[in-house]
Amino acid sequence: MRWGAVGAAGIAALAVSVFPAAVGTAAAPACAADALSLNTRITEVSGPNAQNHLELELTNTSAQACALQGFPGVDLVGAEHPTFGPVYQIPRQVADAAPVTIEPGRRAISVLTYLTAPPEDPNSWTPGTIVVTPPDTTTQLQTPWPAAYLTIQRQDAATHPGTFVGPLRAV
Repeated sequence: MRWGAVGAAGIAALAVSVFPAAVGTAAAPACAADALSLNTRITEVSGPNAQNHLELELTNTSAQACALQGFPGVDLVGAEHPTFGPVYQIPRQVADAAPVTIEPGRRAISVLTYLTAPPEDPNSWTPGTIVVTPPDTTTQLQTPWPAAYLTIQRQDAATHPGTFVGPLRAV
């Protein structure tokens, strides 16, 4: 009986030394929109009637790390479209989003996949501005659409649109 008590105590001591208690680290606070800058980078242009990709880059301009999780809200704003109007609210990709911690000066990206259209297509439209709302904020960041020659096919009412925004991820 004595061995059982000593043996159990030894195993408990071993478990404590092999599996240390979790050390509490403070999670980074959520990124405020005023601590982020917005830039874009064209990563793929395949021509008309093809899906192309544009990276939306959110850079942490603050002096401390901050966290984002989810999808940015993205609106493309341009001239009045005869059917859909001047604002194209981009739907979200069906995908999981993981938390992202951004150190000062570092960035997170979300990929905007968009379906192009030739200029003569009646649904062809060229945005002038990209408006991004970071997750868990209501403050919007804006940047110009990167190239006037990149026309988008508006699919505001589509059930499976070719234009969508992906989740944020660290780079």
